[in-house]
Amino acid sequence: MSPKKDKNKDTDSTEESVLSYLQNNPNFFFENESVLSRVILSHNPGDASSLIERQINSLRSENRKIQSDMRSMVKIAEENHAIFEKTKSLSLSLFEVDSWRKLNEVLATQFLKNFKADYILCNVITEAVTQDLDHIKFEKINISENLISGSDPACLQLRSEEMKDLFGKPHNQKNDTGSVILIPFGEKKAGTGVLSIGSHDPNRFSSDLDTLFAAYVSSLMGKIVYRLCE
Repeated sequence: MSPKKDKNKDTDSTEESVLSYLQNNPNFFFENESVLSRVILSHNPGDASSLIERQINSLRSENRKIQSDMRSMVKIAEENHAIFEKTKSLSLSLFEVDSWRKLNEVLATQFLKNFKADYILCNVITEAVTQDLDHIKFEKINISENLISGSDPACLQLRSEEMKDLFGKPHNQKNDTGSVILIPFGEKKAGTGVLSIGSHDPNRFSSDLDTLFAAYVSSLMGKIVYRLCE
């Protein structure tokens, strides 16, 4: 008795052979157009009913995806360029700071105007200075210590009363909460502190925000404040 053949195995082998042949001969249907009239394709409402149309639709779909990816890349590039320009302006302005009053002006201009923040406050720990400035306080930051994670920048959502305690201004907004990024700076006793940037938008400074820029600002502020404290 002859052994029974495995029909599924034979079918799989045949399909693999056909697929391999078509892949190695991409011009097969161009050279054998009559075969297309005998090709049977399953048809669902709205789907292309011919092999060529399906291929065209597939190419169009890939093209739309490529265009979408390109638009996303262009948008990201434009956003990165805008951030670079603002960062350059901030850096150059900070390098020119030669007094606490000048630093106060730079913080207001750069963060409130250029970066569109709603609050900006720099708390500096030093006993050598007692000036009355809008955006610089020579005292410890007025916030729970467990909210500041060492020397790393931290993004937080704060209640309206916490925003008022931190920035010293009423948080009269529709949202009961706001958001803030806390940027510790300085490594020496003289000139350590925290730069706080706040927003009415509770989601602007979310916990998943990239803090690379904040780390750069921390480095700049540490150097500028230490120099002013000398």
